[in-house]
Amino acid sequence: MAPNAAGGSSSSSTSTTMDPLTATTKMAKAIMSAPTGNGRLICTILSAYDLPDGAVPESVTMSYRETNGRGSYNEISTGPPAAKHKDHVNSFKFGGPNSEANQLTISAPLPVLFESTVTFTLKYSDESKNLTSTCTIHKTLRVNDTQWLILNLDPVSSTTGGSRTPLQSSASRISNTGSTDQQPTLRLKLRLEGPYRPEIAAVINLMNGWFNAVDVVSHNTLGFVGDIPKNVPAVKLLLVPTVPLATVAVAALPILGGVLIIGIPFFLPIILILLTLGLSLGAIGSSVYFSTREGRTRIQHVAEPSYQTFLMTKTGQRIIYDVGPRPSPQSLAHAVLPQDMIGKLIVSLVIDAIGSASYLIPLAGEGFDLTWAPISMILVGALYDDVMPNLKYVALVEELLPFTDFIPSATLGWVKEFGPNIIDEAKGRMSDAKRVGRRERDALANLHLSQQ
Repeated sequence: MAPNAAGGSSSSSTSTTMDPLTATTKMAKAIMSAPTGNGRLICTILSAYDLPDGAVPESVTMSYRETNGRGSYNEISTGPPAAKHKDHVNSFKFGGPNSEANQLTISAPLPVLFESTVTFTLKYSDESKNLTSTCTIHKTLRVNDTQWLILNLDPVSSTTGGSRTPLQSSASRISNTGSTDQQPTLRLKLRLEGPYRPEIAAVINLMNGWFNAVDVVSHNTLGFVGDIPKNVPAVKLLLVPTVPLATVAVAALPILGGVLIIGIPFFLPIILILLTLGLSLGAIGSSVYFSTREGRTRIQHVAEPSYQTFLMTKTGQRIIYDVGPRPSPQSLAHAVLPQDMIGKLIVSLVIDAIGSASYLIPLAGEGFDLTWAPISMILVGALYDDVMPNLKYVALVEELLPFTDFIPSATLGWVKEFGPNIIDEAKGRMSDAKRVGRRERDALANLHLSQQ
């Protein structure tokens, strides 16, 4: 027994060493079961407009209520208004967007906060004058997103029965300038902050470490490689044999093509091996290039709009942030796959083509179906669960059973969803064409009679 760094003793390496699979499994379980972090709802009260009278409110309070109806929590409040608005009657300013005096912050577990309802109350010394408004967080905000809002304020007595004032944004609210009785409103800036899921945070940290290592290696390597032509002028002489070799290669392409066509049954395994090797090397090279600073900049311009669009969806929020239960694979596929007619048709044909590809390699291809069957079930369910809920089970069974891969289960779902509409539209166009034909025939008959 050898002493360890903490002063205790440790057993031999043979008794404490853990195999890689067990270590990876334990790490994954630790990440998935890690405690969730708290979220923060940050509200900056800007102003209160068109209040019923000129009485100065004492403060604005904010509290949240869970979706199960439990009581309010963390009720916090601002101070009195900073000034009276000069351009609006009975309107008050609570400070600027960056002021801390009018900023309210609630901290709570992010899943609870994301599904809660927040209540804002404009309080007076006379409680009968209090005004209130509510909004539901998951319908208004996304995690790490900021919104500038205008909330309608109603008397507290009118909201105790359960009816809530609808949320209106500054872009959608239409003011009635001809009316003398304006709706009281509360203007504010609202932001929800929260942690990533543990597994997403682990992936981000791993990627940041990888990017930093690639940046260091690429900086040193590119500097060394860029100096080779300057330090070794003989390298330029390698260009001399390149031109004739390239010419011979281009001239030999038709001959090689003919040989491959004649001997394709013999060369097919070699071609598949070379193709797989080339694709693997290309994938490795692309991943290394896109890990460099230049590659990350290039891919960011392409991927950023799609990522932001996905992040604004409900499924994207549930995947990236700890706002509730993790989404199922089918809901994730539903968020990614197209929902239009042409897009669904293309995806369905690809799914059926991959399922039938096992016939290219008899017997061995059936082993591939064991892997593809659950994937096919998830994709078909994501595409057509609303139309044919049991179709995904048909896709699973026809992939698992031998010699049934020819059944186009995904395309059948497309026909079920869009076929009736296409047939009805075709019938309508045929009837329109028949009516037009009859009119043309009658017009020609009338013209012929008039000429006689």
